[in-house]
Amino acid sequence: MKKTKAVIFTAIITLLAFGTSIYTSCNKDRCSNVACQNGGTCVNGYCSCPTGYEGDHCEIGVTTTIQYWNHGFTDITLTLNNVAYTVPAGHSKGFMGGYGDTLQGNAFTHGSSGVQVNWDTLFNTFPQSGTTTVDLNIPSTFFYLTVVNDSASGPLKYFVINKNVPGIGNQQAIILPPPYLAYGAAIALGYFNAVDSSNLYIKSAANDGEWFFSRSLGTLVLPMTANQAITITAN
Repeated sequence: MKKTKAVIFTAIITLLAFGTSIYTSCNKDRCSNVACQNGGTCVNGYCSCPTGYEGDHCEIGVTTTIQYWNHGFTDITLTLNNVAYTVPAGHSKGFMGGYGDTLQGNAFTHGSSGVQVNWDTLFNTFPQSGTTTVDLNIPSTFFYLTVVNDSASGPLKYFVINKNVPGIGNQQAIILPPPYLAYGAAIALGYFNAVDSSNLYIKSAANDGEWFFSRSLGTLVLPMTANQAITITAN
């Protein structure tokens, strides 16, 4: 009886060892013909992919998006990786790329007059997933000026913005060509530096020798918020 028990016990041990050997062998075989790419590793016959890759063999690079939004009042010229693009006011421009890749460059915008607004350094990395949004806001150190002619003095001809402001001087003098700015018409002059003593002086075509209108732009209440615009009605 003892001999029989010993034989049975030995058979069980043998079967367990054989089963373990078969399992180990099968587990190894599952990865023997699996080639994981881009740094992936095989686990139980399947590739475990690193961040930025997907697919049965980690062969597909994840594509994500960077979106540049123009929140200004004029078109923005956007230069990325030495290629120039135009982003219309109020619109966006999207770019697709692989996770970890970068877009580098700069941007600028300007109105018909005034100063140019620059974004000198853009450096953005494509995200692991989804979309990264880059907001191109007009900095609070600038404002966008529009003038409406509601004046009985006739067409408006000559504008000076920030006249004799300390540190700026006559920043911008604008003389319009005929027929000038007619009654009821409006003109968007562009971007100008925002300071506490920002001002606007105007001459009409009918009375070219006299400043008939001037107004402080201090109602902007500096420091301003980004993307701020002001419309002045000359009357």
